[in-house]
Amino acid sequence: MATYFFDTSAIVKRYASGELGHASIAALCNPDQGHALFLSQVALVEVVAAICRKAREQGIADAERDRLITRFRRDVRNDYDLWRVTAAVYTAAGNLCRSYRLRAYDAVQLASALGLRERALAHQVPVPIFMCADLNLLAIARQEGLGIQNPDEYP
Repeated sequence: MATYFFDTSAIVKRYASGELGHASIAALCNPDQGHALFLSQVALVEVVAAICRKAREQGIADAERDRLITRFRRDVRNDYDLWRVTAAVYTAAGNLCRSYRLRAYDAVQLASALGLRERALAHQVPVPIFMCADLNLLAIARQEGLGIQNPDEYP
């Protein structure tokens, strides 16, 4: 059993069956694996936006788009632990932007994962693996000392 923190670029693959990395994410999210799965609260917006963008760009019917959003929201309740985005997370994200070229939500995602790592270290439990498909964000996460994994490398 491991602990995973999913950036939106990774978790959205669970809902996009034709996308590279879908199978590896689906396998990790299988409850039989017993992994602890974390998402930042910002994923509640980012994943829906990504599904809507894919629907527009790929001509997915509104009914299918809505089914995927409903499934994601159900999975949020049942499968994932949400990392709360607090003022401290926003401050940490802003500080990351001082050191790295980051988009705002990417900084919040990374700050959330780093906060989870700090909690894990304090409680002497397994530290999270940062699961992300964004190569720039993976490189920064590695520089910040996170264990990283790219689902695209495990199709």
